[in-house]
Amino acid sequence: MQWYDSNRDYINEYIEQWNRTAHKAKVGLIALGIVLALSGIAALVAPLGAYVFIQSLIAALLIVHGIGQIATYVQTPEFFRNGVQLATGILNALLGALLLMLPASFMAGAIVYLLSFLLIMTGIERISFARQMRYYQIPTSSMGTATGVLNIILGIAFLFMPLISSLVLSYLLGAYLIVGGITLVVEGIAIKKIER
Repeated sequence: MQWYDSNRDYINEYIEQWNRTAHKAKVGLIALGIVLALSGIAALVAPLGAYVFIQSLIAALLIVHGIGQIATYVQTPEFFRNGVQLATGILNALLGALLLMLPASFMAGAIVYLLSFLLIMTGIERISFARQMRYYQIPTSSMGTATGVLNIILGIAFLFMPLISSLVLSYLLGAYLIVGGITLVVEGIAIKKIER
């Protein structure tokens, strides 16, 4: 860990890095969000026939998204790092790996709790990131707060309905993917270069 250096301009360093990667992040988030949302819709439309295909596709997307979150955490200047983002990245990658390796019958009970905690952690990460952006007067932070609250509410609902949740697993997975996909598209659209 580096100590705070009062001679270093952390805000400018963060803004320069943000501006360098803003366009790639915007395109990547929108594309990933659309793919997640479409996968969620497919899970809702054909829950039984397409489950294995969707499970593999979702698993791959969650692993890629989790690795991306971990990489973003590592690349972010230390002063702006958010530990919740790292935890969410690890949980996404773990959920993807579990979806790939374990049979659906085993995952039916466990995945509900994993999805619940993942939604809650993602919500906390979104709210924390939005608060950080608001602190540095970066626009469009309110959308991150709104999507964070939505994720937390959905995660808590999953926690209190585990039996019902496991019975409608493909529908829950579809709902999670649609909410996650819409969240990523909205955040991707909101990404702008920072003018100073």
